[in-house]
Parts: sequence; structure tokens; C-alpha cells
Amino acid sequence: MTIRLVVSLMIAVLGCSLVLAADDTPWTWAGVEILGNHAVPRSEVEVLIPIPMGGVYHVGDAPFWKDACAEVQRKFDFAAVVCGDVPVRVFDGRKAFLIMDVVEKGREGVMKFRDPPLGSVAFANDEMVRVNVELDSKVRAASMAGNFYNESGQKGYLSYENATGKNEDLSPLVDRLVQLVPQYRDNLFDVLRHEKDAKRRQRAAELLNWSGGDMQRTLRRALALLDDPDGGVRNNLSRFTIQFVGTVKSKRLRHHLIDAFVDQIGRPSHGDRNKGLYNLFEIARTVAGDRDYIRSRGSESIRYLAENSVLFNVQGPAKDLLALLDPTAQPEVVGSP
Repeated sequence: MTIRLVVSLMIAVLGCSLVLAADDTPWTWAGVEILGNHAVPRSEVEVLIPIPMGGVYHVGDAPFWKDACAEVQRKFDFAAVVCGDVPVRVFDGRKAFLIMDVVEKGREGVMKFRDPPLGSVAFANDEMVRVNVELDSKVRAASMAGNFYNESGQKGYLSYENATGKNEDLSPLVDRLVQLVPQYRDNLFDVLRHEKDAKRRQRAAELLNWSGGDMQRTLRRALALLDDPDGGVRNNLSRFTIQFVGTVKSKRLRHHLIDAFVDQIGRPSHGDRNKGLYNLFEIARTVAGDRDYIRSRGSESIRYLAENSVLFNVQGPAKDLLALLDPTAQPEVVGSP
């Protein structure tokens, strides 16, 4: 898997938090992602969901599927059925997918997180936040135009290559973050632990990409925060780790990370599944000796996602990961977008 592929998979799929402005161009309903229903066949759940396949979705449309999701929970006596207010949107073909996460009774632990922080922690430097917001805006604008940057952590921090030649050179912004952020690393972790505003915690998690220093220590500290109650924080933390997990020398830390990512792919959340799978793949790709451990801890969950997801950035990395763990095994896949 190339860095270019990783970037396209991570950026091309948008939830509400990634949209820069209202988008009047329609999207096409292309599928329903139904996961977590181990006991009830997908077909029995899917028939209750009124998504007009091939029909049009506009950003801002009311979540008309919410009553149907509640009916699925009632009819099959699930512990929970989680359906977002907006679909996941894929730039390739401008496709929209409803995400339905089922939590069966007895599996409620997948929804357990640490208590939400209650404090207020200011960022120690306003400029690093402003520069990061500007950088983030430019990367997202390019991705929305279909001109993706190649991302790399090979320098010890996140950098962007203008592979298409159609994007702005982001190195001045990156260089400024590399200068600013390392001295405020502890402040970022204070925000992550104690700040009640989830948006600010999300920003702190993203800034870790330029925090430098002992990356193993930073990953260890980030690992302890992967049970944040906010999905956006978990997304940004585990997106940060993808570029660096393959560099971890400590076998013990890698195994702790594997355990955390195996837990993450079992969460009722598309972002958790997506990022957890890519992290596991990066470890398996770079450290062949850890494949047995990943297999022993997560093969059942990975195979389930490979066989049941219809989204390319869940089904795809799950299948790629299985191919590394067991090259002779091929999952039965229910479908693909």
C-alpha cells in the first residue's frame, strides 16, 4: 500500500466535520453500511432502511432514516442502533453511504469510553493553532477538488508532497509548525486530557503530527487517550499514529498499540474502524514478526469487516490486512461500492 493510497482513502471520505462549506452539488445514494449485526442477517435489517439507491442526497437534507433506525433497534431488540445525521460521502463518483452501527446485547462494552473532560485548558501558543487551521483548510480544499497531497511521516513529522502539481506548496506552513509545536507538546496533552471542548481536543490531536521529540513516548501517551468519548478526537489521534506506528522499536509498545487498534475496529464508528485497520496494516506491513500477535488478537474482527463492509476504505484495508496475516485465505465479501 502506497502513501498515496493511504491519503486518498483517509481524505476522500467525508463526514460532517470535514466539510468546509455548504455544497449544493448533489451526491448519489450508493449503499448502506450495516455492521455489528452478528445474529440477524443483513437482508432482514436492510429491508427496513428507506435509502433510495441511485437517488440524490444534498448536504443539509434532513436525516429521514432516523425513525427506521429506531425501528430496527426495537424490532430486533438490539442494545443500540447508531445512525449518523449525515452519510459518509466519497468523492469518487460523489457517492453517499448511510452508516448503521448495530450494538447487540452483551456487546455494550464497545460503547464504553472514559468520562468526558470537564476542565478548560488554553493552547499555549495561538500561532500554532492559526497555522494548523490554515494548513488544514488548504489540504481539505485540495482534496475536495480531487487534487490530493501525498502525506508522509518519514521526516518525523507530517509533510505534504504536491504530487499532482496542481496544489500550493505547503512546506512553509509545515516548517513553521515544526518550529513551533515541539515546545508545546505537554500543553497539547493537557488539552487532550482535560479540555471539555471536543473541537479543541480534536485540534490538539492533529497538532501532534508536528510535535517531534521521542515518537515512541508520544505514541505511548497518545495510546492512553484513544478511549476519548468524542469520535473526532479518536479519529485524529489514530490518524496521527498511522504515519509513525511502523517506526516503533519496542515490541511491548507495539503490542499495546495492536490491542488498542483491535479494540478500535470493534467500535460502532466508521472512523474508528477505518483508522484502526490502517494502523494494524502499517504495523503488519513493517513488522512481520507482529503478524502472529495481530492474528491472535484480531483476526475474527478483521475477517468480519472484510466480509461484511461495503465501503472501500474498510473492506479494502481489512482484505489487505488479511492477505498479510494469511495469504492463502480469501474472505467472502457481501458486496462493494
